[in-house]
Amino acid sequence: MTSDTNGAPRGDLEGGLKGDQKGDKSIEARGPARGGIRALITAFATAGACVGLAYLHPSLAAYRPWMPGDPLPILSTLVPDRGVRVVEDGVNGLTLAADPTPAPAGEAGASVGADRAAVAPGAVAGGAADGTTPPTADGVLAPPTNVTDGDTPNPARAAAALAAGLPARPPGVPTPLVDPDDRGMAPFYRALHRATQGEGLARAAHYGDSTIAADGITSTVRARLQARFGNGGPGYLSAGMDPRWSMRRDVTIGRKGDWETVSLLLGGGGGRYAYGGIVSTAAAAASLSITAPKGPDGKPTPMHRFELWFQAGADRGAWWAALDGKGVGQGTALAEATGDRHLPVDVPEGYTTASFGTAGGTAGGAGAGEAAEPPAGGVTFYGAVMETKGPGVVWDALGVVGVGSRSFTQHSKKHLASQVAQRRPDLVVVMLGGNELGLPVLGRGDGNAYIPYYQDTVRRLRAGAPQSACLLITPLDQGTREGGTPGTKPNLPRLVEAQRKAAATEGCAFWNGYAAMGGPGAIVRWGAMKPPLAWTDLVHLSTNGQKIIGDLLADAIEHGFDGWLAAGGPNRAPLPPPGPPAEALAEAPAPPAPAEATPAPPAPPSSVATP
Repeated sequence: MTSDTNGAPRGDLEGGLKGDQKGDKSIEARGPARGGIRALITAFATAGACVGLAYLHPSLAAYRPWMPGDPLPILSTLVPDRGVRVVEDGVNGLTLAADPTPAPAGEAGASVGADRAAVAPGAVAGGAADGTTPPTADGVLAPPTNVTDGDTPNPARAAAALAAGLPARPPGVPTPLVDPDDRGMAPFYRALHRATQGEGLARAAHYGDSTIAADGITSTVRARLQARFGNGGPGYLSAGMDPRWSMRRDVTIGRKGDWETVSLLLGGGGGRYAYGGIVSTAAAAASLSITAPKGPDGKPTPMHRFELWFQAGADRGAWWAALDGKGVGQGTALAEATGDRHLPVDVPEGYTTASFGTAGGTAGGAGAGEAAEPPAGGVTFYGAVMETKGPGVVWDALGVVGVGSRSFTQHSKKHLASQVAQRRPDLVVVMLGGNELGLPVLGRGDGNAYIPYYQDTVRRLRAGAPQSACLLITPLDQGTREGGTPGTKPNLPRLVEAQRKAAATEGCAFWNGYAAMGGPGAIVRWGAMKPPLAWTDLVHLSTNGQKIIGDLLADAIEHGFDGWLAAGGPNRAPLPPPGPPAEALAEAPAPPAPAEATPAPPAPPSSVATP
């Protein structure tokens, strides 16, 4: 007969024990369980008391796990999106949570509230009694007193920035580009000038981590520059549009079927992560539709250029592409060797919705037919391009959640360079480092040992466009609660200085996003605003906070362009292209000629939606 763990016959337990034996065993069995329950209740009660204390005393406000305006815990994952915030997780990717109620249009800066305006540690005295910056006699905001160089407040630079024409956007700080002789930005300024003359598109490739993956900063810059120089369209959009890794705020997405997405962060792409660092493999009968951004009339803006970027290789299936439900291309991605493919389509009459997918899917949605015998195998798509005929600006948002400088070593150098060359950007923007603040190299000495790692990534991204402009942007302020008092992560000022030195060496323009937030402790102050401009994770900004940073960056770019024009602009003697010695970019391929692009196969009849 078998026995239980207490040594009693199992048959007796099943049949019921009698008398004192039953009572003794019952007490013995219940004792440990009751003790565990009491311990669990005590632990929850202790944790609840600690949380409660944070709400009872103002000095403990920084330790409150939830603050008014934050998404409600647990419940926020069950409600529809009201705007989004991006929470970075190195394992699970991008998490989207409900945003606080946005401020009324045009009030992002004003929503800070006069009683909560931020003043950095060490700010010059003389502000209003409530801590705000008082207006001057003409009603214009006085220069902010919390501009910083590294971790040192620099009120003189703040005054110079405003005097130069940069607008005040509290609690942000007007911060101009650092670009001697406009060498770093001149190629992009020339493209902007051509747009003002009615010629072509000025394209920017903006690489980054979750700060860029959220498309809050980039959508603001895109809208600002397109309002001035013309709407070039949404540009490059990573295929699959998987919200765990990146998102776009300006287009409408419809996704059907099974898609498997891989990115630079966790690998799995065999060295080929395309122009945007994200690739998606669509199973049979999967499709994606992208509708262009809405114009002032509330209707989608007509596009005139479409490109489909995808991969050919073994065990691949058939693909198709359609514009406004009419087929524009189809074929097989099956090939002996893995390679990159590109379908360009010009549409003079315009279109508003692009669709693509694998055989068995539908081009444009309900009502379209399906292929009778779809070939086996999926298709790996890189992305799609949607542009107007111009003139105007295109600002590609190429953020991938969780990445740092070393993530780009996942890329095949040749593949990455060829992808960038295919896109032909006039400006390469690199905004990385927020996920690298714990690197040991930053904690040693002055942090200069970090510079070679960062430079290697900058050079990899520029190798496909060595003649383009180059802009390096530091991470925004990030905080830690280590030591009991929330404050800026200690390695951030070292990283900012290292990136400043790298920009000078590489011939790139430099923008100090850390200073633009207000320097030390800015993330804490922004989180204390009503509504909050930063989240309680002390890392990410709210939608309103991202807009302020986007406006500050757009201010700096427009200010730099205006200064370039004032100094002679296109009539100035040409400068050598920005960048390191030529041998550092020796692997850069020549941009492909249009004739090298994969030609579109004969389009099927418009009544046939799929191949």
